[in-house]
Order: sequence, then structure tokens, then C-alpha cells
Amino acid sequence: MTNSNQFLTTETPPVNSSSYSSASPPGSGNGLTKIVIGASIGAILGGFAASLLTPEVTERFNRSIRNVGGTAKSTADTLNDAVQQIGDSVNSVAENIDGSTKDVNEAVNSVTTNVSHTVRSTVSTVRQTADGVNETVRTVINAVNAVKAIANDVQAPAQRVVNMPTASPTAPTGDTLYKLVPVNEDPK
Repeated sequence: MTNSNQFLTTETPPVNSSSYSSASPPGSGNGLTKIVIGASIGAILGGFAASLLTPEVTERFNRSIRNVGGTAKSTADTLNDAVQQIGDSVNSVAENIDGSTKDVNEAVNSVTTNVSHTVRSTVSTVRQTADGVNETVRTVINAVNAVKAIANDVQAPAQRVVNMPTASPTAPTGDTLYKLVPVNEDPK
């Protein structure tokens, strides 16, 4: 028993042998194949059209289409929200990185400025100390030169020749004998 929606197909021998040549794809020259494909498409479209004629089927079909549309819209809205959240997160991270970079830049700039001021202050202090040491050395050198001059003045009178008698008095045993030598205050 056959269903009325099924087609019975039997191969018919070709009218001439040129329709099955190896140069063309199989079935491209067969008119019956084209008729069968067209009939199948027509039957499918006819089945859809016939099913849409009843109000219940049409309503279910419309609901299904609306549900598909609603699901697509809901999915699109959810995807849009997710993309916006990702964009907001990326934006927030970028802003925080930018803020952190600025903070680091300011901190490095502040440290560099403070180090520069400290180095300048230290160099200035070292210069002042060196100048003070140089002044102290000059003062000490001047003092040493003054002491040398005084020592030379003192040494000159001490090196004067004193004529002493050739015979010297002798002191009793155990006593010390002292001799007084006159010294002029001004050797000039």
C-alpha cells in the first residue's frame, strides 16, 4: 500500500545515449528529475499552506514565531548588557591604571625633586665647610708663621756669644752652680 503523498519513481531508459555523457553531472539532463524536485518543493509549500488554513495551527505557528523572536530579542539584550558590563569594566581598569600611572609619576617627580634639593644643599654645605676649613688652615698657617717669626726673634738673642772667663768657678760637691748671663731685651 502506498501513501498518496509519496511519488513512485521508476527509471526510464534514455531516448539517446548522449544524455548520460560523462562530461555533465548525472541528472542534469533528465527532465523527470527536475519535475520530481519541483513537485517535492510544491508539496512541502502546499503542506505549510494547508496547515496554516486552520486557525489553531496558525495561532501555534504565530506563537512559535513570536517565541523565537522574543528569545532572539532577549538573547540580544542579554548580550548587549554583557558587552556593556565588559566595556565598563575595561574602562574602569583603564581609568585606574591611568590614575595609578599619574600617582607614580608624581611620586617619582617628587622624589627626584627632593633628591635634587638635598644634593644641592649638601654640595652647598660641603662648599661652606671646605671654605671654613681653608680659612682655618690659612689662620693656622699665619699663626705658625707668626710663631716662627717670634721663635726666630727669640732664637737670635739666645745664640749670642757670651764671653765667659776661661776659668770657671767650681761648686762644692753635691751643690749646683748657676751662672747669670745678661740678656738685652732689644737685640738691635
